[in-house]
Amino acid sequence: MNIFITGVSRGFGKELAAHYIKTKNSVFGMSRSDLNKDGEIEKMLIDSDNFYFFKGSVNNENDVNNAIEEAKRKMNKIDVLINNAAYKVFKLPGEMTEDDYKQSIQTNLLSPILICQKFTAYFISQKCGHIINISSNAGMISYPEGTAYCSSKAGLISYSLSLAKYLKNKNVSVNVVSPPTFATEDYRKNYPEINHSKLLRSEQVIKAVDYLILNKKFITGRNIPMFSFKSYIKFVIMKQIEFIGYLFQFRLK
Repeated sequence: MNIFITGVSRGFGKELAAHYIKTKNSVFGMSRSDLNKDGEIEKMLIDSDNFYFFKGSVNNENDVNNAIEEAKRKMNKIDVLINNAAYKVFKLPGEMTEDDYKQSIQTNLLSPILICQKFTAYFISQKCGHIINISSNAGMISYPEGTAYCSSKAGLISYSLSLAKYLKNKNVSVNVVSPPTFATEDYRKNYPEINHSKLLRSEQVIKAVDYLILNKKFITGRNIPMFSFKSYIKFVIMKQIEFIGYLFQFRLK
């Protein structure tokens, strides 16, 4: 397969790219930052004949257009789009600035939508394709510091499921993976004080992506939520409360 991935310079995007190179696929990675040439994973990617890199921002239309065209030239065709690039800002509402909101909505929601729009036409023309949008379980829950991040990730989930309905009869799948904070190599290095053994591992999230792409069945319109056990219990309780609220509306008629 030929896979286009955004946000490959660090974190999950970097590990996704490495996984697909190791499994004998071709990867075209896009990121606004250069690859760290001293990193072990980065060296493996740079030395691979099946990895291609474009430095550019998902928030810049010219960069996106140039990256897609270069990916087509390098790999001849693209089979999979994985929108992984993200902007994380966690502040209380009173501390949030207008720029914080704009950056979050632009990077986490509007840019993936516009990239999907470009790939939608391309995948329809070649009569096949897979779109995977990496959201977050923050898009399914809420907390005081998450007004920007939660809302942008919730929007990405809703958009993806809507796009899936449009494309379901065109042999183009659209799915979402929504993990919590999880233990990538970079996250372990940057936050050594955290007990990473209690976090989801990046390999588990990669398996969810693989399931959606490699399954023999045509899977589309799915959001794969990934929770820790405690968070999952809270999520279930929240949904039960919402359902009770739904039933209550009939008493108001």
